[in-house]
Amino acid sequence: MTAAGQAMHFQTRAGQQLRDAVLQRALRKARPLFVGKRARGMAGLAADGLDFESLRSTAKNIRNRTLADLDVWLAIFEERATASGAEVLWARDGEEVARLVVDLAKRHGVSLATKSKSMLSEEARLNEALAAAGVRPVETDLGEYIVQLAGEPPSHIIAPAVHKTLGQVESLFAEAHGRPPVDRGADDIPVMAREARAVLRQHFLSAEMGISGANFLIAETGSAALVTNEGNGRMVTTLPRLHVVITGIEKVVPMLEDFATLMRLLPRSATGQAISNYVSLLTGTKRPGDLDGPEKTVFILVDNGRAKLLGSDYQDMLRCIRCGACMNHCPVYFALGGHAYGWVYPGPMGSVLTPLLTGLDKAPDLPHASTGCNQCGSVCPVDIPLPELMHRLREEQVERRLQPWPERLALGLWGGLARRPALYRRATRLAARYLDWLAEGSGRIRIFGLAPQWTAGRDLPVAAGRTFHELYAARKRD
Repeated sequence: MTAAGQAMHFQTRAGQQLRDAVLQRALRKARPLFVGKRARGMAGLAADGLDFESLRSTAKNIRNRTLADLDVWLAIFEERATASGAEVLWARDGEEVARLVVDLAKRHGVSLATKSKSMLSEEARLNEALAAAGVRPVETDLGEYIVQLAGEPPSHIIAPAVHKTLGQVESLFAEAHGRPPVDRGADDIPVMAREARAVLRQHFLSAEMGISGANFLIAETGSAALVTNEGNGRMVTTLPRLHVVITGIEKVVPMLEDFATLMRLLPRSATGQAISNYVSLLTGTKRPGDLDGPEKTVFILVDNGRAKLLGSDYQDMLRCIRCGACMNHCPVYFALGGHAYGWVYPGPMGSVLTPLLTGLDKAPDLPHASTGCNQCGSVCPVDIPLPELMHRLREEQVERRLQPWPERLALGLWGGLARRPALYRRATRLAARYLDWLAEGSGRIRIFGLAPQWTAGRDLPVAAGRTFHELYAARKRD
């Protein structure tokens, strides 16, 4: 999926996803699991004597304090990481990320690279660049492995294959692993996971390069913090002789204590766990006497549009810790799935990030992909006002005249009428009667003749053929 072009077709893709019966079954099954697990995880805070609102206020302050002096903390991180034996590189955009990684692969004779889940590498379209350079990239997170076999991008940042059914995964495994397909039930899921693990183990043991993201960068120690529920993260970061960490510049936090605070919220928000199965702090390179670890560690810190958000109306979005809670509670996301959003980040976070990082003109529909219910904002562990940011993007669309011309024309005509009260009253009287005629006396419009998309999927109630002013005047006479 291309970075920005696909987002332009959100409405078309949304229609396709709504008509996909298999996808809809998968989404209906998944949403209660996410919501229920988070609710239980947050309830566990109270058992520990903690309060969600006060804790997220603290987390918000940590992220704000870091962003206020982001250059300082990045400089400290670079100094500490370099002192521990790592190399720190900087990338302006995804193209530069791909160039740096391919160059590292060539210099170190890499033919196979194992990957732990990294959304930044998705931004950079890194797999395509590696394959073009003769390096085979293998995703090792189970969900990422499944979508790589399917030739698809992730549909969710926490559960990349949430849109896939058990039968679809079985078909992918049978084809990729060279065996006949088998009828599978839910009891066979552990068997399928072991099958994938056996295949991936061969790659773990032979890869020359491991590529990971980082949930956080810790300036105090020059470390990358990696939070996973599968052992693949540790295999990718410790077995190959070269480990490359690719992450955004906003991921830095000042101290280990700050990381500990954020970890009280991240796993609970993402999967409902008090703590993830694996929490790794990766510092430097293999030292004398160490039994494992890379001989060379390289951090690639990426801008790709993030720096321009500092000090802007959208800086709050940089607080995001990629937990996925916003999409897990979003009725739009779970009606459509992640691929409708057209780029790396789906759901409410994608409705803000994609226009900001790829260009509002390339993703004009996404700020409108919301009901405005604020479920996303209410569960965000760092209190990002997602609906407000989407609303600001809509305002920017108007200011930059990025709306489709029919919409601009309609709003211009309405504005002209609104400034002329007498003409406005006559026009609304005609409109009320026209709508009543469309409703055929039922009080509801099934198909709106001038704009059929408004009522193709919903009923629009109408007044009884008269405007408010007419009804009010009639009531006074009575």
